[in-house]
Amino acid sequence: MNTKTLLAIAVLGMQVGIACAQQMYKCGNTFSQTPCAHDAVAKPLSSSAAPDAAPGLSGYALCAETARKVYSGPEPESARIQQIGERRSEVIQYAGKGVASHRYDLGIDAKTPYGVYSGMKPHTCWLSEDQHRVLQFARATR
Repeated sequence: MNTKTLLAIAVLGMQVGIACAQQMYKCGNTFSQTPCAHDAVAKPLSSSAAPDAAPGLSGYALCAETARKVYSGPEPESARIQQIGERRSEVIQYAGKGVASHRYDLGIDAKTPYGVYSGMKPHTCWLSEDQHRVLQFARATR
């Protein structure tokens, strides 16, 4: 085949793809192929449209909240939590296979039953790639 024929086939393929695109309706925070209300407005949907960010905590804030939940001292809300170093990407074993994760190292200084702080204890928190799920949380063995 010559270049003109290949170009014509490529342009025709793009036009067929555009013609086959389905109509989408935005219904609140979701999209549907059918109108969700009598006043629904059709929205063109780009193939490069990114999804909305997941609600809730993510990243270091999620690790800090998990640390407060894991800590079983007399006053969990009084625990001092501090990020140590920078976030790192790391492959860990999860559910029997290697999984890409984000690692946060943090220190927890919590009160003893006597009401005094015990000193920073290192912990490690591994999050999923989207940083919205805790995969592992453990006391570091430094």
